[in-house]
Amino acid sequence: MTRPIYEEEMDGLLLMEYEEFELKKPSFMVLGLPDTGLVGVISSSHLVESLNMREVAGIDILSMMPPVAVISKGYVRPPIRIYVSDNIMAVSAETPVPPQAVYPLAKLLVDYAMKRGIDYIMSIVGIASPNRLNLEKPGVYWIASNEKARKLVEGLNIDSFANGYLVGPYALILKQAIRSRVANLVLLADAYVEFPDPEAAAEVLTVVSRLTGIEVDVKRLLEQAEMIRIRLRGLMKQTKQTMAEMKTPSSLMYA
Repeated sequence: MTRPIYEEEMDGLLLMEYEEFELKKPSFMVLGLPDTGLVGVISSSHLVESLNMREVAGIDILSMMPPVAVISKGYVRPPIRIYVSDNIMAVSAETPVPPQAVYPLAKLLVDYAMKRGIDYIMSIVGIASPNRLNLEKPGVYWIASNEKARKLVEGLNIDSFANGYLVGPYALILKQAIRSRVANLVLLADAYVEFPDPEAAAEVLTVVSRLTGIEVDVKRLLEQAEMIRIRLRGLMKQTKQTMAEMKTPSSLMYA
């Protein structure tokens, strides 16, 4: 693990920064936490790869995770990594967030966004869609924390998520954003309940590209869809188990 130049511990979480950085304006924090269909994880990972983003920080969950160390390319890495490029900050998790870490993580992420002067937090979420197999194209919907976030998505011809409920980390991030008066735009995509869903991630990333002004090519993501499903099977299984521990449905359901 790269030696941090800054560390901050809060409620069992350790935030580490490895280098100084600045984001162009308007700036976006794109969240990719494990949920239904791993839509956020796939989206954030593809952003990091396609935009050649550099890793500048990470979040370790000290006492609330099993005694496991994440090893990547021969180095110990934090389970939640933070990357930047141009006006985008991507937060990507390689393991499910333990139920007891959900509350402090939500607060840490919103506080960090405020500290870094992020203009918009963009949460990418999968909707547990029972008829996903019959959908030729996954739908994408939005929820806004305030008028600023609402104006960002207006004019894109995307439906709002009118009725239902949001659970897990993204729900608490949205509530914390409202409380802190931070613009949080939640982008939701119809997704498989049981399997990783790269196609749903591609639909969301198309919207992200329009919102941020950064071109994100999803062609390679779609070409590698089957390989991604195979590679993320283990994480999908762990995520479902974590959701069950939180006694919630698979991330989000229609009411």
